[in-house]
Amino acid sequence: MEPDQSLTDGVRAAFLAEAATAARYTYFARVAEIEGRAEAARVFGELAESVACAAHGHLDVLRDLLGGDDPGTGRAFGDTRHNLAAAISGDLVEATDRYPGLAARAHLDGVADLASWLETLRTLKKAHVDRLEQALTELAEPRFAGNGAP
Repeated sequence: MEPDQSLTDGVRAAFLAEAATAARYTYFARVAEIEGRAEAARVFGELAESVACAAHGHLDVLRDLLGGDDPGTGRAFGDTRHNLAAAISGDLVEATDRYPGLAARAHLDGVADLASWLETLRTLKKAHVDRLEQALTELAEPRFAGNGAP
């Protein structure tokens, strides 16, 4: 039986929410550490790991049971080649559309510090694309037997 699209959409939304929560909790843990609140930092860190595991489970469900695509890019994912292609796609959009557009808007609004931050992120995403493309290229290169012989 083919799952209803609303089920796939619901799991995709649940993944995005869990991933965002994991990132927030990791950030909260870092702030607590800076403030010297070791117990709160530990709690946030443990919860971030737990929530990240839930997000990974949602990806497994999308890939294995629902036949869904990468929730971030809409591209096929699952094996390393597909995962690299999906990551390249996502970072390329951020480097060429999202961050330049946000930076331009920040400049128009007169928020120079924010514009500078967004331009830094655009540069970072371009570097990510380069690294990911290199990793994808390396997948296509033949491996050697370890003794120097092909």
